[in-house]
Amino acid sequence: MRLKDSLRELFTSVLERVGLAWWVRIRTTRPACEYYFGPFATREEAAVAQPGYLEDLLGEQAEGITWEICQARPQVLTIEYPPEVASAPANGHAPRPQEPQLPLG
Repeated sequence: MRLKDSLRELFTSVLERVGLAWWVRIRTTRPACEYYFGPFATREEAAVAQPGYLEDLLGEQAEGITWEICQARPQVLTIEYPPEVASAPANGHAPRPQEPQLPLG
């Protein structure tokens, strides 16, 4: 591996650790999933890679696809939601399940 490639990987790794790396986040309604692809050092790198990820999901006959390029620090790369959670998203994005509520007191 060339030095330039090694330095780029190191830089991307540092960005990922501090939550500044760029990711392609894709949500689908069928299957009801959220996918993270990355990390990338720049928004432009993510934008170049994004069409390939969409093409793969379309080839797998995924439906209700929405996507965005964002800075994130995902804990998991694929999140599967129960089918009822993904029904009729109001904003074009599959809704996220509610966080569990802790008892007060």
